[in-house]
Amino acid sequence: MSRLGELRRDHLSDAERALFDAITTGKRSGGDGRSAHITPTGGLRGPFNALLHAPHVGDAVQRLGEQLRFEGLLSPRQREIGVLCVAARWRADYEWWAHARIARSCGVPDAVIAAIRRRETPPLEDQAERLVHEFSRSLLDERQVADALYDAAAAALGEAALVELVVLLGYYSLISMVLVAFQVAVPEGETPPFEDDSSPPRRC
Repeated sequence: MSRLGELRRDHLSDAERALFDAITTGKRSGGDGRSAHITPTGGLRGPFNALLHAPHVGDAVQRLGEQLRFEGLLSPRQREIGVLCVAARWRADYEWWAHARIARSCGVPDAVIAAIRRRETPPLEDQAERLVHEFSRSLLDERQVADALYDAAAAALGEAALVELVVLLGYYSLISMVLVAFQVAVPEGETPPFEDDSSPPRRC
């Protein structure tokens, strides 16, 4: 049960309703339409319900997320590897639940997804993807990036995509903080991915 009550569209202020519609009818809606982010009772899933409680900042947050996910320079696989690194670092159940599915749909192998969840080195064949993982882990765990790793990542991705990767890691860390602080659960009937994982975070 989330610490924040569910807000439903028919009881929203004008600002809240505008944010609700931006989330459910924008690029996130995809082929599934509005239903992808709407709960059976008419609220918003995941972090979006929390953002709805503060639309003056929630709209800016969702717009950045939309830009990163749908207009970014990183490939879908690179992006999702970075997001999964954040979700595993924070043990953010909803974020992992949602993005493991997205990663799989983008072609990230199950073995890679499972290794990132365990915070182990994943079996990535692509050099750029390996560097995305290593850079992400270093920045998230060590809070710094060694010169050699930085230079290798910049050469493989380009400086603009590397800036995007850093922003992506920061954005999904923000989303993880929202999910963890307000105890946002996975949808009913789904198993929390970190439910039985009580071990402290490990460095890859």
